[in-house]
Amino acid sequence: MVTGSEKFYEHLQNLEWYYMDEKDEYDYAKNFIKESDLVLEIGCGKGAFAQKISTKKYVGLEFSRKAKEIAFSKGILIENESIQSHSVAHPATYDVVCAFQVLEHVSEIRSFIESSIKALKPGGLLIYSIPSADSFLSIITNHIFNMPPHHVSFWSDKCLKHIAEIFGMKIVNIEHEKLADIHKVWWASSIILESLRNWLGVQSDLVDMSLKYKVLKKISLLTGEVLAKGLINPKVLPEGHSVTVVYQKPELI
Repeated sequence: MVTGSEKFYEHLQNLEWYYMDEKDEYDYAKNFIKESDLVLEIGCGKGAFAQKISTKKYVGLEFSRKAKEIAFSKGILIENESIQSHSVAHPATYDVVCAFQVLEHVSEIRSFIESSIKALKPGGLLIYSIPSADSFLSIITNHIFNMPPHHVSFWSDKCLKHIAEIFGMKIVNIEHEKLADIHKVWWASSIILESLRNWLGVQSDLVDMSLKYKVLKKISLLTGEVLAKGLINPKVLPEGHSVTVVYQKPELI
C-alpha cells in the first residue's frame, strides 16, 4: 500500500486542525492510565497526549524529526523509531501502549499490532483510536483524506473485535465519541446530501466529479450549516468521527 512520507505529514502539520491538542479520545484514554504506569505512544506527533496524563514515565514514537524537536522543548521524550524496531529492544516493558489516529495510516498492519502487543507487559493495556467505519464517514464522497496515501485501511467495530480474536487479546471496551463540534456541519451536510441522492435516485460513489454532485453538495452544505447551529443537545447527537478500543494482554500463566 502507498503511504504518506515524512514530508507529506510535515505539510499536514501546517493545517491547524490536523494535530489537535484537545481530543475526546485523549480524555477517554487517560482514565485507564495510573500515575505509576510506563506509557508508550506510537505516532505521538508533538506529544500532546503526554501532557494529559498523570504519569511522567512516557515514551513517544514519531517519524517526524520536527515533531521531536517541538516535544523536546517541552521536556517530552520522543524517539524517531518504528514500533517494530522499538518492541525488539523493549519487549514486555510498558503498562500501556497507545496510538491515536495512527492504525489507519499503517501499511504493515499485522506487524504493527504484533509489535504493539510485544512491547506490553502481561496484563497491560493496548489502546487504539481510529476513524470509525460505522460512522457517517462511510458515506462521504470525495473524501481524499480517507484515501491513500493518507488513510490506507478502514475499521468497523467488527474489525476491532477480530483483532482481539486473532491476537489473543481481551476487549475491555469499545467507546464511540459523540459528534464533535468541528464535525457538525460536515455530518449534517453529508446526511442531507445522502437523503437528496436517495430521493433523486442518484448513485452514491466514492469519487464523483459530476456537475450534478457539485450542485447537490452546495445545497447540502448551505442547509447543513443552518442545521448544525441547532445541534446543541447531546441527546440528539449521533456517534462521531472516531472510536477508541481498549484491549488487555493476557497475564502469564
